[in-house]
Amino acid sequence: MTQLSDKTLFLKIKEGDEAAFNKAFESYYSRLCFFADNIIHDYDQSSSIVQQVFVDLWLKRARLDVVYSLKGFLFRSVRNQALDWLRHRKVESEYLQELSFKQEEAVFLDQLELAELNDKINTAIQELPERCREIFVLCRFEGLKYAEIASQLEISVKTVETQMSIALKKIRTKVSDSQYFNLLVFIFSKKN
Repeated sequence: MTQLSDKTLFLKIKEGDEAAFNKAFESYYSRLCFFADNIIHDYDQSSSIVQQVFVDLWLKRARLDVVYSLKGFLFRSVRNQALDWLRHRKVESEYLQELSFKQEEAVFLDQLELAELNDKINTAIQELPERCREIFVLCRFEGLKYAEIASQLEISVKTVETQMSIALKKIRTKVSDSQYFNLLVFIFSKKN
């Protein structure tokens, strides 16, 4: 196809001639797909890019002005769309990497907070009176319910409750509000 007939073909497309558009599509579609694939290395996406270029050509035909050739216009449009797609993929990939890093960092911070909480609780436990510490350890670490602790130590459930209350008040002074709340949830889920 010569430049003159190429320009004539574009002028007919610009006037809304569907036959001219179909001829351009048949003439260039396959070559444009291979051209795009050489840029982005994804044939399915290349095909989509070329189809979009043809859709844009048809929809914007009245406003377009092809100075040299339809072929040059189509290849330049496909190249630009393919490069835009690559840029978008790069930004998307960077975003996903950043998101993955933030998730890993959040998991690390959660584990760090848990380690700090355990350290604070262990320090506070060591400072408890012996009987109070024994009851707290049976409840928190052994997972025993108040009734089971009372039975094992041969004391009343009320004594277990009182000693746990003393332990929690002393531990409360060593941890933050959110850490204390998490500790209470854990302990009272074991109570019954």
